Amino acid sequence: MTGLPPALIYLIGILFLPLLAGGARKAWTLFIGVVGLGLTLGLSPAVPEIVIRVLPGIDTVLLTVDPVRDLAGGIFAISGLLVLVYAVYRDLPLVETIGILASIAAAMGVVYAGDFITVFVFWEALAVASIAIIWSSRSPGSSAAGYRYILYHVFGGACLLAGIVYTLSASGSAAIGPVADGPALVFMLIGIGMNAAFIPIHTWLPDAYPKASVVGSVALSIFTTKAAVFLLAGVGGWGVAVAWMGGAMALYGAVFALMQDDLRRLLGYSIISQVGYMVAGIGVGSVAGVDAGLAHMVNDILFKSLLFMAAGAVILRTGSHRLSEMGGLWRTMPVTTLSALIGGLALAGLPGLNGAVSKGMAIEAAGAVPYLAPILMVSAVITVIYVFRILYLGFFRPAEGTREGILPRDPPVPMLLAMGATAILCVAIGLFPHLLTDLLPGGTPAHPFAASHLLESAGIFAVAGVLLALVRPLRRSWGGFETDIDTLYIQAGRAVVWFSSHPLVEVTDAIGRGIGRVVAFFQHVSANPAAAIQIAWKTLALPFVRIFWGLERSAAYEKDLVFLRDNYPEIQTSIWGGSYGIIFVCILVFLYFLFSLT
Repeated sequence: MTGLPPALIYLIGILFLPLLAGGARKAWTLFIGVVGLGLTLGLSPAVPEIVIRVLPGIDTVLLTVDPVRDLAGGIFAISGLLVLVYAVYRDLPLVETIGILASIAAAMGVVYAGDFITVFVFWEALAVASIAIIWSSRSPGSSAAGYRYILYHVFGGACLLAGIVYTLSASGSAAIGPVADGPALVFMLIGIGMNAAFIPIHTWLPDAYPKASVVGSVALSIFTTKAAVFLLAGVGGWGVAVAWMGGAMALYGAVFALMQDDLRRLLGYSIISQVGYMVAGIGVGSVAGVDAGLAHMVNDILFKSLLFMAAGAVILRTGSHRLSEMGGLWRTMPVTTLSALIGGLALAGLPGLNGAVSKGMAIEAAGAVPYLAPILMVSAVITVIYVFRILYLGFFRPAEGTREGILPRDPPVPMLLAMGATAILCVAIGLFPHLLTDLLPGGTPAHPFAASHLLESAGIFAVAGVLLALVRPLRRSWGGFETDIDTLYIQAGRAVVWFSSHPLVEVTDAIGRGIGRVVAFFQHVSANPAAAIQIAWKTLALPFVRIFWGLERSAAYEKDLVFLRDNYPEIQTSIWGGSYGIIFVCILVFLYFLFSLT
């Protein structure tokens, strides 16, 4: 049995895109998505590896298959196809279509790579593809957001490359696996953490995702952070510090999601929070923890892409992306509302939907690290509150001053089909968890309907309900809080610019002026060295002449000095005399003495 790297199918599909337009291009992208999914589902661990030797002793592995890769590759292929179906509603710009297919290809390349070198190539390709998606939208602020995205990911890619180089030099192998303590571990963790949106290098995500088109945002929500989670799990052996980073992400992302008014920015922070659950599980390091992280990766791809699809439908129909400007959409956008309801409640962890399956697994696995599980539970409470805000403010709040007849309708059929298929997957996994858990590499079971888990979920929803009842502002819209830690980066950047353009320039100018004076002095002296030496000597001796010589001799001395200065450098002087001859002879004797010793 032989197989092809699934990334190759999507890359081949990109080659033909410039030759097609309109319906033909849409049909081609759907065909590539279906073929890619079929090829991915047909892979098995029995498929031989595809190995290419790039340097003596260093091999790149373009295709290797195991249960973890089967799981990640399958969800990437399914979600990629659903994005392509969602995109059929309109003719996407060529660059955006290329970016989406390239994102799927790059994510697949990372998943099925067997070595760090291949991972790095596809890692950078994923960043380039994401930038193409962001810039192709041409929305206000997309250009600046794309440049900021580049800055972050160039830094992350450089750190990942440094970690790979250190690993190669230390072990001589590029195979994916645990990394030894030291610079390699630090650099690789920063490089992976950049794409996973570790705190505090996370601000590229809520900054860039809302600037893409409604289709581009769905694609962006799937691949970058989840490919990083997959690689984090593939390398393994990170230690409890990574688990605590997951807890920080879960809480930080949830708090900032709660404070947003921009719907897609809110969902961006929600990605950070939910990736935190994955990172926490993987950081715990146990079989149950890694399985929980991978399971939540799959589920977050589904319910988060569903929410981004619903948000895109609302933005398409209303032209607004702010919760404060929405309301009453359930009456005329029932399918979109149902999709948002399923996605939101899955995100909140309602039993019967897929989010409850993996979120419970993650919280249970986090119990191995003191105080980590309570942090995840607090994050879960905040998640329920901001999900309530999405659903109530966006869909069920009365639309003041409007009539049903002028409210927007559900989006085109392709968008509805993609949302419907994704919602069905959320429900199916929620009701039948074994559909997912049977695919986990450790085979860890989930028990979302066990009494303990039902009680845990009930407690989370009850606490959130009490807070919503007592804290009235939580039920109201607000302008949103968009200040994040990147404000510190901006201030630091401005400080560097100010220092470079003021104090540093002044110091540089002063040094330049000083050097210029020194150069001018030596040029002046070199015009007549003998006279210059004589003037310097006479100037130094002048105070003593005035003290010890008489007035007549001092006046003559000063007159001679003034004459020398006024006529320099044309004045002709001679330094050769008996005294100078004796000095010259002494110098020669001294040098001879030195050379004779050596």
